[in-house]
Amino acid sequence: MLIQSRPDSTKLDPESVHRLLAGWSAGEGPLYVQLATAIAAHIDDGSLRGGDRLPAERALAAELAVSRGTVVKAYERLAAAECVTRLQGSGTTVSGNRLDSPRAGAEFVGGRLWTSSDVAVDLLKAIPDLLPEVSAAIQSANLSDHAEDLDRAEPLGWWSLRERIADRMTRQGLPTSPHEIMVTSGAQQAISLTLQAFVHPGDVVLGEEFTWPGLIDGVHHLGARFQPVRMDEHGLDVEDLEAKVARYRPALITLNPQHHNPTGTRLPPERVAAIARIAREYRVPVSEDRVAASIAFDHRRLPEIATHEHHGHAITIDSVCKIAWPGLRLGWVRADPQTINRLRPYKAVNDMFSSALSQAAACSVLERVDVVTSARIEQLRRRCDLVVDLLRRDLVDWSFVRPRGGLSLWATLPLGASADAFVQHAGRTGVLVASARQFGSADADSRHLRVPFTATDDVLEAGLQRLARAWSTFDPAESPTPVAAM
Repeated sequence: MLIQSRPDSTKLDPESVHRLLAGWSAGEGPLYVQLATAIAAHIDDGSLRGGDRLPAERALAAELAVSRGTVVKAYERLAAAECVTRLQGSGTTVSGNRLDSPRAGAEFVGGRLWTSSDVAVDLLKAIPDLLPEVSAAIQSANLSDHAEDLDRAEPLGWWSLRERIADRMTRQGLPTSPHEIMVTSGAQQAISLTLQAFVHPGDVVLGEEFTWPGLIDGVHHLGARFQPVRMDEHGLDVEDLEAKVARYRPALITLNPQHHNPTGTRLPPERVAAIARIAREYRVPVSEDRVAASIAFDHRRLPEIATHEHHGHAITIDSVCKIAWPGLRLGWVRADPQTINRLRPYKAVNDMFSSALSQAAACSVLERVDVVTSARIEQLRRRCDLVVDLLRRDLVDWSFVRPRGGLSLWATLPLGASADAFVQHAGRTGVLVASARQFGSADADSRHLRVPFTATDDVLEAGLQRLARAWSTFDPAESPTPVAAM
């Protein structure tokens, strides 16, 4: 059964609720208590959302093969806990997700990525440095060349810049009109604006089990729930995605399929096509983050979800920050004109329009984008080779897959070792590095570390030497048992 995303009120049929509650009566205690507990658990995890109308008592009782009184008492117990509301003639309706809103003062998932130290080598951040080619492009930017753009400041961005972005995307294989582009202050703002436009409190957003923490924090900030989708060595698991789309009826699917941050995976074309099919069939919008897609060491560019038939449900987010320089703070959203117009007021409320200096510099960079991209790929390929060689020489116990592009490497510690415990130990040895906890919605330990290769050679060599020294003095037996590896 296909259910459109975000209905204001969904009347659930007894059969679908029965499937959702599989195994509900396998515990101990009165049946009505077990039934109420099972329903409450699915309200808490987002499977049942505010506005959902539960089946009539008699119909659900027949489906579950229990007495009507069992269902009545379960519903009354839920009403007493304010999980549902019961009105004569209107039935029983889920009141809202009790865990929708983030805890007051809750720490941001990615907060530790912005830790700094004057005495430690920083391997936390995957931020490319300023290329000479980009510096030259920025210096050649002249606001006087954009007098018409300056006089027509608009939340969607300069028309001349939108033309350049559309032309670049068209040359890359995705026909695009300037009307399908909104300029943003970096990809993070593009992610945030998309969330604001499509996600409401209590909604569910699906994404990879490890992902950019700015996405998870943005979802939580809106009072919505981020539900992770399983990954394997190739990226997002499409079967798990479809199962969770059917279960949670998400407001949005988010993914970072090409040179994924942090795992470095590259999603195969057949999975990209399958995601487009899911978006089309379930009528759920998909936000695709492609900020590292162009950084392919083999110069292979895999297609966007938007290249497939998707009935307008595909949103593409990109920027010049990873190939040029993050300091430009210049990104964009590519979507159908109706979606772009939907996003426009959110951009206006956030910051009116992107910086004129950033837009002028981006125009200059895009005029020589092929040269800039080639220079960045060559730089990162060489630095990746350096990190791989150092890991293979000094950290032979660690396992990893050599990245085919992007900005970082995903390393796995041996069985029994806690990445969180090692990160703390490494910090005392003088090197800062991030564990998987900084990239996941679940507050759980694992054996994974992200090792960026964006720093200069001397910083990378010093950082890897300190990691090796930390590992040589680390006792995995003293660390807590981590969750299973991906």
